[in-house]
Amino acid sequence: MKAKFNFEELKTAATSESPEIRKKVFEEYFEQFEEFPSYLFDNENSIDKKLSETISDIENDPETSARMRKGIAQMLNRLPARPENANVNKLRLGVIY
Repeated sequence: MKAKFNFEELKTAATSESPEIRKKVFEEYFEQFEEFPSYLFDNENSIDKKLSETISDIENDPETSARMRKGIAQMLNRLPARPENANVNKLRLGVIY
């Protein structure tokens, strides 16, 4: 029997100060829902710093599956630029002169 989904617990763990906890929660969420919980972060102008760090941790883990890497790519396609790439993307869009 699956444990009941608890949004508040998910949000607390996914936005934790601990990179290890965030990574674990993201991986578990992906296994259950085939997507990442990016909606828990303020990504309006750029990807939230904690979200970006968690994505990097998952991308840099050699044990991350191809399916999960594809999920990261799909998520990044629908989100604004990551903080480290923000000026590059703005330049491409002609925002920075």
